[in-house]
Amino acid sequence: MKTAFRSSAILVVLTLLGCSNNTPSAPACRTTDEKTHTEQQAACVIKTEYSVLMIRHRLSGRLDFPGGGAQEGESLACTAHRETWEETGLNVLVRDKVAVTKNGLALFACDESADLDQLPTEFSAPEWSAIEVIQLEKVRPFEIDHDHLRYPDDLIPLRDAYVAHSPTAQ
Repeated sequence: MKTAFRSSAILVVLTLLGCSNNTPSAPACRTTDEKTHTEQQAACVIKTEYSVLMIRHRLSGRLDFPGGGAQEGESLACTAHRETWEETGLNVLVRDKVAVTKNGLALFACDESADLDQLPTEFSAPEWSAIEVIQLEKVRPFEIDHDHLRYPDDLIPLRDAYVAHSPTAQ
């Protein structure tokens, strides 16, 4: 009886540890966008050379923006920042909103300083994002079609955001 109880207790502890969130706290929100927006979800469009950084979503196996829903009291720009951090590990600078998808996802032009140009086309996402993200990919938005995306209607907003995303003066 004692052995069964100990085994049960060990399983409970291992389950709790296995289900715990090991995501490091997001860095302070970095944004130049102080506007109020009506959308409830946001994502970053991170332009690198002739590509955009996207996530390969675990459940669908398709490409998606690094983004998600706003938390209570969080600005939409800070939602894009936090979600991008959680899914890519990048501490981006969130600039202007450049597009909105049919589903109401606000797309922000985001800059990174991790020199993504030096990384391969496909590379690993942070360990903590493995529940949602298979890998990170640099995608040329005019060389993919609707079927590559988790939400096929996102193709035109992706292309619009890519064109509208101009680099910051450095």
